[in-house]
Amino acid sequence: MSELDFRRPLSVEIGASLVAVVGVISVGRVLYGVVVNLGQDQWSAGARGVFLVLNSFILLVGVFILVLAYHVRKGRMWAWITSLVVMTFTILFGALLLLITAVGGGIPLAGGGIVLVGIAAMVTLTAPRTARAYFSRPPAYPQPPAYGYPPAYGHPPVVTSPPAQPGQWPGHPPV
Repeated sequence: MSELDFRRPLSVEIGASLVAVVGVISVGRVLYGVVVNLGQDQWSAGARGVFLVLNSFILLVGVFILVLAYHVRKGRMWAWITSLVVMTFTILFGALLLLITAVGGGIPLAGGGIVLVGIAAMVTLTAPRTARAYFSRPPAYPQPPAYGYPPAYGHPPVVTSPPAQPGQWPGHPPV
């Protein structure tokens, strides 16, 4: 296959961008929550410490989602699979945020945004056939065959200038 066969589909670009938006919303929600809640005077020092520790975990997850979006855009299969799992948990967390904010009488912008963008990212990365094919393609530059072993199935043998000896694979030194 040529390099032209491995162009990044538009659905992968959009899906990776949506995953990055989920990361930005998560990081922004944490930063906004820290600024608003630390500005209140009724919190004790212990409550502020617990709040900061819990939000630091969410901040790390948000930053991880941003890094994950970069690797999804690069076409890494592990990042694609991980992003589908992380998006599922992010949607559930966003739904919980949405519920808590709505019950508290607020406008659930962060929770609603995380849920909608997370669902859109999952659909964009799984529904189009081109996206699934992009992540399940063989590597562009396969590893060379191991010393003394035949080339992998589907790969042509390595040919060197001297002819191969009987019982020896082309391009490999004698064992």
